[in-house]
Amino acid sequence: MNTSTTNSASLVPGEPIEDDRPANDDGDDGDNPKARTTSNQDTQQENDHDELTNPAAHERELQAQSPPDPVPFPPLRSSVTTNSSKPYSAFSTSTKVLIVVLGGLAGIFSPISSNIFVPAIPTLAGAFNKTENDISQAVTIYLVFQAITPSFLGSLSDSYGRRPIYIATLIVYLGANIGLALCPTSAYWLLLVLRAVQSTGGSAVISIGYGCVTDVAEPRERGKYAAAFQVGAMSGPAFGPLLGGVFTQTLGWRSIFWFLTIATCVVLIPLVLFLPETLRSLVGDGSIPPPALNTSPIILLQQRKMKKDLAEKGEVEEVIEKPPRKPYQPLSAFMILFTPEILLIFIFASLLYLEFYSILTVYSTALKDTYKLSELQIGLCYLPSGIGTIISAQLNGRQLDFWFRREERRVGGDYRKKPDEFDIEFTRIRCLAPFVIMFLASVTSLGWCLQVKAPLAATLVVNFFMGLGTGTIGTATVYGQDLKPGKGGAVSASLNLVRCIFGAIGVAAIQSIYNAIGAGWTFVLLSGICILGIPMPLIVIKKGKMWRRKREEKAAEKERLKKENNRA
Repeated sequence: MNTSTTNSASLVPGEPIEDDRPANDDGDDGDNPKARTTSNQDTQQENDHDELTNPAAHERELQAQSPPDPVPFPPLRSSVTTNSSKPYSAFSTSTKVLIVVLGGLAGIFSPISSNIFVPAIPTLAGAFNKTENDISQAVTIYLVFQAITPSFLGSLSDSYGRRPIYIATLIVYLGANIGLALCPTSAYWLLLVLRAVQSTGGSAVISIGYGCVTDVAEPRERGKYAAAFQVGAMSGPAFGPLLGGVFTQTLGWRSIFWFLTIATCVVLIPLVLFLPETLRSLVGDGSIPPPALNTSPIILLQQRKMKKDLAEKGEVEEVIEKPPRKPYQPLSAFMILFTPEILLIFIFASLLYLEFYSILTVYSTALKDTYKLSELQIGLCYLPSGIGTIISAQLNGRQLDFWFRREERRVGGDYRKKPDEFDIEFTRIRCLAPFVIMFLASVTSLGWCLQVKAPLAATLVVNFFMGLGTGTIGTATVYGQDLKPGKGGAVSASLNLVRCIFGAIGVAAIQSIYNAIGAGWTFVLLSGICILGIPMPLIVIKKGKMWRRKREEKAAEKERLKKENNRA
């Protein structure tokens, strides 16, 4: 029985073996009865001659031609295995958890490096003999590089692999933290340069981590793993100000960067030792060995031992055909924004992020003005919103998977198998609604709690619900990755670019607006801007599938014309 490499064997009870060979392999005329008669006569004469000259061989031949004894199982029959029926990932559940946990721990560094710096601004201003506004430029520079650099590094990880880019960026981040801890107070310019380097190394881990999640988690479970990964990213805004205040008041501002140095080493060592390469263009579903540069030391040692054992046994290692490497597209993160449905969702999510980050920035000033709290007490007041963001990520992940599986049951397949029937826009974007409503209501309430000097307990409770309403970023990321498979890092970098630009605009303007109209009307104004953006996701739900179909038809027509030109 002839089988190709894409076939797999399956038991089919009661069915005979199918012979796929052509009837006339040698080009004989199957319709010529004389040819068949002559051939049969010649064969009979040869058999008679063999019987006279070698009777033992003739006996063996008769035994070979006799019908075989019955077997208890039916024969094997080849069956084609399509890509859609293969498991999405060969990684075990425990390996997936390891990948997400290491990525989530590394993901803490991007947001925490910005927020942990804020409580030390007055102290740094005195140490460097600069104004607080001058030291605040270090925060602005961090945000600018946080927006730009992941757009290039995320795309780089989509080409050369997650693992080497992960390690390289964390090494850069580690060196920047050591430099900041040793920075002389007479070199203000060096502080700004090192903050830019710190942002370059630390900000890319979010986009690379989301890329890893996309590599190993199929769409129906992607929400769960993305939510687990977001725990690290969401912990930064919660614990950054608190840690910054504690270190500044107890051990001095340099201890902030020594703490980040130690934390980076704690994450980097297990990441180097255990993190496998996940990029699908390099390792497929995880079953293809990656290049040596993308392989962990433990796997390299296992491979060398296996080669040595094979050599001792005299066996040859099986050669595995590896997929071609994807070319590096440095502008792919920017090109993704030319997809209208992705751009609209990213803009809407970034408007909510603008409001959230602006409130985080002005919240400490508002607490100090309203309740006269110390820096340490202010840092503690950030915890409710931080805890809320972590819970929000988990709830949103479960919600994403629930609605996806429900749509799967409705159409009888997932988005990959039935893209026309599967309503990916409504399935994903509907998850925005509960969080948007909760976020806007709680933010408006928080502003007026601060405005009228409500009891601190009431302000903290409302602050928790504000954090609970921040589950929109995860939804936007997963939707973009659904539409752009194989570009998980670039999609996350695109969203990071848009939201960081919006966040920088909010940070630059929020203090002046707060001083002019107070906390209540400031938060109302920000919520009103977000409400104006609500039509964007509604437009995507209505028009998204049509836009995507038109792009596919245009691409198919372009490919057809290209083939015709090649033939001509």
